[in-house]
Amino acid sequence: MTGATQGIGLAIARAFAADGARVVINSHERQDGGALAQMPEGAECHYVQADLSTLDGPAALVAGAMDALGGIDTLICNAGSFYDTAFADLTADRIDRTYNLNVRGAMLTAQAFAAQLTEAQDNPSIVCTGSTNSRAAEKDSVAYDTSKGAVLMMIRSLAVTLAGRGIRVNGIGPGLVDTPLTAGGLAVPGVRDKVITQIPLGRIGRPEDIAGAAVFLASPQAAYITGQMLYVDGGILAQQMSWKPAT
Repeated sequence: MTGATQGIGLAIARAFAADGARVVINSHERQDGGALAQMPEGAECHYVQADLSTLDGPAALVAGAMDALGGIDTLICNAGSFYDTAFADLTADRIDRTYNLNVRGAMLTAQAFAAQLTEAQDNPSIVCTGSTNSRAAEKDSVAYDTSKGAVLMMIRSLAVTLAGRGIRVNGIGPGLVDTPLTAGGLAVPGVRDKVITQIPLGRIGRPEDIAGAAVFLASPQAAYITGQMLYVDGGILAQQMSWKPAT
């Protein structure tokens, strides 16, 4: 489970552990940041440090997870970040950092995961964290938005490519979620209230909202679902701009 020491990734790890799964969590940091202590009591959880933005990180993560568990049935590709700035100031380095982690890291991790699967493993599955930004653009988010569009097509292409081996590939597309990554923006006076008015369900998402969708997509109940992106966004993508007066 990549990028799993805080925010959405940590919530997904906790949900799988609570469901009885043996879990390996990951980040690029040498320490787990206290994430293992937040796992459900009695759950089997391990930590593997690997930087997925590097060429060697994805294979190192899968090898470490194999050492810890002996086999892996489910891969959650959640690691990702936002490095954008005003478009006029966007540099090649920021673009590379975005793609290396958000796209290439997920693709190489999926490749290493698929390579270790055997025919005896039941219901193998990959779930990638995308975003509503794969469908709707955001100002001064050009590199991030484009990377999440790539993740959407990667999910579809991997689903078709790996279907013959019985490996399902799906994605979860969070809307705005309260996480350390969004905390700074939401703390700006007036921003939280402003964005809530644009969410049909009337609240900002919680990491736990996303976690339940990930567990479902990896479960036997989703055995005939592949190549799909499940948007968990409170209705953001379903709504056009409002022109009608408030009632």
